[in-house]
Amino acid sequence: MTATAKLGGMSRLRRARKALGLFAARARDLWPLTWLGAFVATGSGWALLTLGVRRVDLLALVIGGVGCAIGVIAVLATTLTAASLYASLRRRPAPKRDPLHLECGHATRTGFSLPSLWWVPFVQLSWTWRMPDVAVRTRKQKGRVHEEITPARRGLRTEIVRRLDVSDVFGLARVTFEHREERDVRFIPSVGALKSMHVVRSMSGGSDLTHPDGPADGERMDMRNYNPGDPIRFVLWKVFARSRQLVVRTPERALSPVRQTVAYLVSGAGDEPAAGAARVAVDTGALGSEWVLGTDGSPESARSKTQAIELLARSAEATADDGGEGLAHFLRTAVPGSNGRAVVFVPGRPGPWLARVVAAARARSAQGRGSPVEFVVCTDGVQPEPTKRRLARFLERAEKEGNAGGVPRSDELAQVVDALAAARARVLVVDRRLGRCYDGAYRQAVVDAAATGAARAAAGAR
Repeated sequence: MTATAKLGGMSRLRRARKALGLFAARARDLWPLTWLGAFVATGSGWALLTLGVRRVDLLALVIGGVGCAIGVIAVLATTLTAASLYASLRRRPAPKRDPLHLECGHATRTGFSLPSLWWVPFVQLSWTWRMPDVAVRTRKQKGRVHEEITPARRGLRTEIVRRLDVSDVFGLARVTFEHREERDVRFIPSVGALKSMHVVRSMSGGSDLTHPDGPADGERMDMRNYNPGDPIRFVLWKVFARSRQLVVRTPERALSPVRQTVAYLVSGAGDEPAAGAARVAVDTGALGSEWVLGTDGSPESARSKTQAIELLARSAEATADDGGEGLAHFLRTAVPGSNGRAVVFVPGRPGPWLARVVAAARARSAQGRGSPVEFVVCTDGVQPEPTKRRLARFLERAEKEGNAGGVPRSDELAQVVDALAAARARVLVVDRRLGRCYDGAYRQAVVDAAATGAARAAAGAR
């Protein structure tokens, strides 16, 4: 058998497994009995037939009969209600709703509603979104259940897929089906308590005069040879006495802020604060008058606020393993010349992205392209470093796995800051939840952030 035939057989096997998995998931959603319902039905049937009928046990007869009756009612009510609701949603024409543009962390009604099913006994209705990190709450009003969502992560979609669960109040039966709605959805990152981003801008040499037709405003610290028409009062007579050369004092060259700035958002575990800080920098003009924004997961770049918001929302599609892969190419292509300035927004938790980002920063410094990269490390608070105990190793490992995308610990934040500072880059630590920026002493910034987070946690515990 050739290698091509083997690959073709493996691909067909994967497709068959995928199709079988989809069929099993669909059958599981449509099967009305839950595990509790199957257990109750089996026990009630055994008690009814074995103890109640054969042994004439009246107590078992009553218990088994009631259990079977409740199970049958639950299955029939749930199945018929789900079928009726599914048919009504299929027949109902899709309403034309406005695009759903929301900020993460804010609850908003979407306009979607369903009947409350108050006239159907023992039946309750709930649903969720297949879009990750979207909390759905339902509120009853005038016989209908209205949808209210709170997104926790940025994202961009062209349709909404809802998973509707029709179940009984005892948890014996449940039927699940999906409903799709064509609607543009855009969740932008939350700015939290950040109101502005104070990032020092790089400086470059300007011309001799601030304006061709304007006065020489700079201090006369430089000198040049005398030319006809220069004011005689600016002649350096002491230099003439020593060298017999006429030189005059001239204004120093003006320094002007670098206009062209590039910014990049690195994806990784806990990158939502970084996306929020990037949005603040774009909204407040902290990147200057001319800037370019790039993100992981998208080959495009943005040069306006509207494009930047779209790009930040789309960056959620990048996986954690792909973080920082496009930074080196972006720095090479997005900054023509030698006066470009680069600002990179990174998460506060270490990950596969850290080595790629450090390598890209060192490559930029080695090539001498512009000023060193400026890193903005973004978090939503910092957890204090746990004490090392033998009995707590397993719990600490479980905490790392369960908190893969949450608030970083102080040692994790210190690892990120030290690695970036070793690349001879300026590092700014930003706490989106508190709206504070820590600059200068990196270690002290980490300690202060950890102490603030511990104090808030202690206050909340009280």
